[in-house]
Amino acid sequence: MKIPESALVAGCGYVGGRVAETWLARGMQVFAITRSELKATELACTGITPILFDLAHATPMPQLPNIDAVLWSVGFERTSVASRQAIWIDGLQRLLQALPPRIEPRRILYTSSTGVYGDGNGQDVDEHTVPIPTSEGGIACLAAEHLLTDFASQTSASVSILRLAGIYGPDRLLRRTADLQSNIPIVSPPDEWLNLIHVTDAVTAIDSISRMQLPPSLINIVASQSVTRREYYATLAKLVGAPPPTFITPTGESTSIHPRRGGNRRVVSGVRASLQIPFKYDSIIDGLSAIFPDPLGKAGVQSIVQNPSEPNE
Repeated sequence: MKIPESALVAGCGYVGGRVAETWLARGMQVFAITRSELKATELACTGITPILFDLAHATPMPQLPNIDAVLWSVGFERTSVASRQAIWIDGLQRLLQALPPRIEPRRILYTSSTGVYGDGNGQDVDEHTVPIPTSEGGIACLAAEHLLTDFASQTSASVSILRLAGIYGPDRLLRRTADLQSNIPIVSPPDEWLNLIHVTDAVTAIDSISRMQLPPSLINIVASQSVTRREYYATLAKLVGAPPPTFITPTGESTSIHPRRGGNRRVVSGVRASLQIPFKYDSIIDGLSAIFPDPLGKAGVQSIVQNPSEPNE
């Protein structure tokens, strides 16, 4: 397969936006689908060609360019009136149907989620583990994976399914640092596995796979050094000058208020080693220290910290 010279990004957000910038810096022609006119203007100013369209709406899609690669990295806004089905399944199907036919295989990279594995009861899961999703997001991601597998079997497209762990990075952690400093208890089991990937490494993986002669059909994108929730928050608390974290294990009513979405499993990758993808932050300490270089974390204390990204973990 030839190295792509043009690409279409659906979902130009926290991850997709960084991939688009990386591809643009490589000299590629980059298009991006957005439903926001303001976002379209911002993209155009960076050199990315915007395509104004709402993937959740069953309206005719504008003519798409005959690009070499497609990245689907569409997240889910909890405030959206559109369902995951409308965005992740119906929207993806509309996009695939609208792609111009071509003889040369087109690369399609789909950012799925390690949430498709469900609750592993504390055990290791890898690319050979049969996915049994229990969360709404995991179920939708697996359905989209099946849609893409069928599409690949019917066309010449080369599909790579990238199951991303929970994404963290600048301005995106798992909790507000102010909550840690106020010693607000974390309502989650402290000693369950927390599988993460730094956004820089997620972008590196996507970019690397997009240029491989023989890209993997399936890979878990996750740091090799998984940690427990206790280890993660203890490291974060130390870096931002907060007291050691306290936890409340959710039971009964509190479970309905703070539902567990990720399950308890350690996600590993049996595929990554053979691909030689250079991850920079395989350690949580390295990843968090890059975000908070000041031992007291003063520069990052006011960062708005979100919950684990959709569609991941």
